[in-house]
Amino acid sequence: MFGIKTAILNHLRYKKPNKISNDWQIWQLMKHFQADELGHQASTEQADLGYGWLHYGLIRQQKPQKLLCIGSRYGFIPAVMAQACKDGGKGQVDFVDAGYGDGDENHWTGKAYWKTKRGQNCFKKFGLGQHIQIFVNTTAAFAKKHKSNKYDYIYVDGNHSYEGVKFDFKTFWPKLKKGGLLLFHDVSVKGKLPEGEYGVHQLFNEVSQKMPHLIINHTHSGLGILQKK
Repeated sequence: MFGIKTAILNHLRYKKPNKISNDWQIWQLMKHFQADELGHQASTEQADLGYGWLHYGLIRQQKPQKLLCIGSRYGFIPAVMAQACKDGGKGQVDFVDAGYGDGDENHWTGKAYWKTKRGQNCFKKFGLGQHIQIFVNTTAAFAKKHKSNKYDYIYVDGNHSYEGVKFDFKTFWPKLKKGGLLLFHDVSVKGKLPEGEYGVHQLFNEVSQKMPHLIINHTHSGLGILQKK
């Protein structure tokens, strides 16, 4: 981790950065959106976005116009997606989360953050408001209300049960444009944990057999990527 003196100097030098191009800005983003370091193989201390680099790089290179992000505890990955759109000067993220918390069924480690005023304003306060819109809905309700939406890039990190992730795939894969990318989080997690029985690995194994794909395995998380031909 850079020292206090270095952090202060970086802050003064990069007070108004317009690109995610320095450790200080990355550190700020990760702290502000409470990056899940284990789940995304990231390190706030080292200003390392982990899987966030993959999202950022793919979005900057592919330049998707319309993006969908399903689920996030405190907004780390949707913020990275929106930052990539901002830095590239193109793209809008629809961020969908049911807003469930510990006391709700199917909360999947959610903290009911998106129902709070702080959650509703977190992207605006970080200067990303023009590139992301929050929808506090289940994916079923969102899809029903926005039937005509089409996407170039979709990230699925919501209900991790087999039934839940299968529903999201069947619902939004038809809305992905030709050549677009769909990414699943936690494709390596297996078994039953306090939040439920994980089934993303099973669904990804089924749907990736006959299409271009990439899997990044890690015991605590994993990332699976599909491309629509």
